Amino acid sequence: MEEQKVTLTEFKNALGEWVNRAAYGGTWVILTTRGRPKAALISMEDLEKLRRLQRPTPTSLADLDALRARIRVRWQEQGIRPPDSASILREMREERPHAFSGLR
Repeated sequence: MEEQKVTLTEFKNALGEWVNRAAYGGTWVILTTRGRPKAALISMEDLEKLRRLQRPTPTSLADLDALRARIRVRWQEQGIRPPDSASILREMREERPHAFSGLR
């Protein structure tokens, strides 16, 4: 990932070019004021990656049990008979893939 620092004045003068660099060129545009970073412009793809990282993840067995219980309730509400453990684990991985990457 390329980073490029640019002053706010430079950014304003070539706004479209900087937006395209972020959106299509994969450049992280770091906006500076008086030489100090102030904000950043990134692609929507990178923003989605950051959002996925910010989602809360289960941190304890109690959190995992609560997630499993919510899945069981949802399936029962849909008229599906209670699933086996493998089905529950598969759905948990789909909901929070980064939290269960080591579980098999």
